[in-house]
Amino acid sequence: NGPALYAAGDFLTAGGNPASRIARWDGSGWSALGSGLNARVESLIVFDDGNGAALYAGGGFTIAGDGPASHVARWDGSDWSPLGGGVNSNVHALAVHDDGGGAALFAGGSFTTAGNEPAAYIGRWDGAGWSAVGGGVNFSVRDLVVHDDGNGVALYAGGSFTTAGGNPANRVARWDGAGWSALGGGTDDRVEALLAFDDGSGPALYAGGWFTTAGDEPAKYIARWDGNDWAALGTGMDSVVRVVAVHDDGSGPALYAGGRFTTAGGVNVSRIARWDGSGWSPLGSGVNGQVWAMAFFDDGSGPALHVGGWFTTAGDQPVNYIARWDGSSWSAVGGGLGREEDAAVYALTVFNDGRGDALYAGGGFTTAGGVPARNIARWDGRSWSGLGGGVDEQVFALTVFDAGSGPA
Repeated sequence: NGPALYAAGDFLTAGGNPASRIARWDGSGWSALGSGLNARVESLIVFDDGNGAALYAGGGFTIAGDGPASHVARWDGSDWSPLGGGVNSNVHALAVHDDGGGAALFAGGSFTTAGNEPAAYIGRWDGAGWSAVGGGVNFSVRDLVVHDDGNGVALYAGGSFTTAGGNPANRVARWDGAGWSALGGGTDDRVEALLAFDDGSGPALYAGGWFTTAGDEPAKYIARWDGNDWAALGTGMDSVVRVVAVHDDGSGPALYAGGRFTTAGGVNVSRIARWDGSGWSPLGSGVNGQVWAMAFFDDGSGPALHVGGWFTTAGDQPVNYIARWDGSSWSAVGGGLGREEDAAVYALTVFNDGRGDALYAGGGFTTAGGVPARNIARWDGRSWSGLGGGVDEQVFALTVFDAGSGPA
């Protein structure tokens, strides 16, 4: 039947039927994942722990299906199961990495124990049990990414912490399987997003967030780590970077940053900007509100960057919370999204449900292109459609997975 789309967030129904915080869309209808989860889901990932590929969810919940599952759980296509004793507080990020002991699931968040043993804000699940990741870190982890900075493949964590493994590591740190290491002087405030990218000067790790220095040098809200040193990206931004992505708009691969900033490198950019390795450039006149999500989709007229967030105009054109950038100009995506009060898009992904590739948007809205679409919708390049009756509360995460009955 092909893959299926999984949506997760705060909702309690999908297609008008019970589906607690997570649901599966197979291209024609919604189905619940058992009795679901009892609180918000923040992160989804697919991982094979040796017992077959499964969908893993992390968040604020303590029950999955009909049993305890403390903040992280596994869905095998028919049943939920806990990961041992789970963790004792919210999971914000999940990543899969082989740190030398075989592929494992890494969870980062606000917790201090995993499997009832100390695991400070990050833990490792190998399919049989939890283990600490070195001495962990001393405050919350917001993002995890796997990257080779020239010193070997390693797991990188970003967040609000100031130590890793008991040693100074300001808001970002590297785990190589044997120990934690700092990335120079780190950053002076929270890291929200991490991304590996080669801007022409070699592979590097890019960090975005709330900080204004990296490695004790000015680096406003975004910075580059090349394995040895931090570097600013021009003069940076004037406010927070929330999301980063890589896209080739026809003029070569570049880094795109979105958030609530209005300038980048001293240039007016209005919440979204492009870094080509030497300087920042605006995407037309940008958008008029915060950017939360980015995805790349070909609607039949060529690949383009699609952006979602809290905005209502892009390039001075009405767009309603989602817009398309083709490398030279902005355009609306159908009639966009809406509801009686301000709408928002928090997640975007591309998925083929058997009818061809389409762009899926999740967030807080009630219509898409003027038709009913409760908090999740499908754009095929020509028109919007709802997914059954949608879901009854906001969607924060989307992923594609084949649970054995076909990808969804």
